[in-house]
Amino acid sequence: MKKLALVLVVVLCFALVAGAREKEGPLSGKKIGLLVASEFSDFQAYYLICYLSEFGAKVENILVDWVKWKYTRPNVSSKSVTGMWDLTLDPVPTMGLGDRHTFVRFDDADVNSYDGIVILGGNSPDVMKTEQVVIDFVKAAYDNGAVIGAIERGPYVLTAAGLSHGRKVTGYKVMKHILARIGEYLDQPVVRDGRIITARDTDATAEFVREFCRAFDPNFDCGKKDILKDKRILIVAGQDFEDIELAVPAMEFMYRGAKVIFGTFPPPVVARPPMLGLDVVMGNFGMSVPFQEIRDTAYTIAPLSKIHLDDFDLIMIPGAFCPDACLADGTPVRLLREAYDAGKVVAAICHGPMVLAAADVVEGRKITGWLASKDDVEIMGGIWRDDLPAIVEGNVVSGRTPDDVPEFIDAMTEALLAQ
Repeated sequence: MKKLALVLVVVLCFALVAGAREKEGPLSGKKIGLLVASEFSDFQAYYLICYLSEFGAKVENILVDWVKWKYTRPNVSSKSVTGMWDLTLDPVPTMGLGDRHTFVRFDDADVNSYDGIVILGGNSPDVMKTEQVVIDFVKAAYDNGAVIGAIERGPYVLTAAGLSHGRKVTGYKVMKHILARIGEYLDQPVVRDGRIITARDTDATAEFVREFCRAFDPNFDCGKKDILKDKRILIVAGQDFEDIELAVPAMEFMYRGAKVIFGTFPPPVVARPPMLGLDVVMGNFGMSVPFQEIRDTAYTIAPLSKIHLDDFDLIMIPGAFCPDACLADGTPVRLLREAYDAGKVVAAICHGPMVLAAADVVEGRKITGWLASKDDVEIMGGIWRDDLPAIVEGNVVSGRTPDDVPEFIDAMTEALLAQ
């Protein structure tokens, strides 16, 4: 009965993820600006774009793009801003404009149009706190009634704008001494004091988003926190994985209480020669496993050759060129097939259904994914459906593209709780 109740909660909250659905929630009709300069946190950007939009917001990246002295990578200085791990936001690689996000140069941003502003962390706030026009912008947004959020080092900008003074706040540990002097520093993941919301570090990004939503709807609670407690998620981390399709599911599964395991295997081709000889797997746009920002106690890493079926409940294949590496090596394909035969959930997104096809688990099933997977799926007897963001077919789950990561996560959750 308890298990049935959980499944009903999932269906009600996720609104039939197997079909197309509108992004809705407490942020519906709200415009939220993500304020960034060069060296922002890629992890925070990916997650915020996915989940603020998933809860209904129109997300706009506001680019402080005139500060040239801060660039640490001259080869990318032609872009307006770049993240610590090379992400760009004008637009986000692989994500379509207008669905999850748009972007605007700071000089063209209308401060009166935003219901909320989020100041991203990383090294970006070090740039923004020296720019008076940025400080004035944040002050004006707050005076206009906007909710102001800041993650990790983001409170540096709040402090420069006078918005941390006398308040309960949190932030990255390098700021603790100054935040404690001007207000009340709380060493906890997320703190809200009126219309000011702060998060301690990147690990708290998922909880920050939920608290940001509650600033608009105090009763907001979709019941996802710790809903996957005691579940174990194996994410195959192959060379040149799609960054957003690996990082955001990992961050959200951690919020949902699951144990996250990254399974690695020797890459047939290493796209980044400096990584040769290092026990590091690189994503398509600069992220890595181990993660650069998420604490290493939040997940485990193990070679796929040493992982047994009893170690996980779901195996997930991200997209980009990770599936190519999986097919070339063969180990992930065999493990996925064994997991399928054992009744475990097998999941893939974007190019990942190529691995589902190679493991011969698509016959007679509806499968979605990136168009490059279509031939593989159909040749192996699957029914191609790229009109759906995510599909649950028994213990097989597929997701379409990076824009559909939240729906894919919900579909995997639905399949796990239905077991």
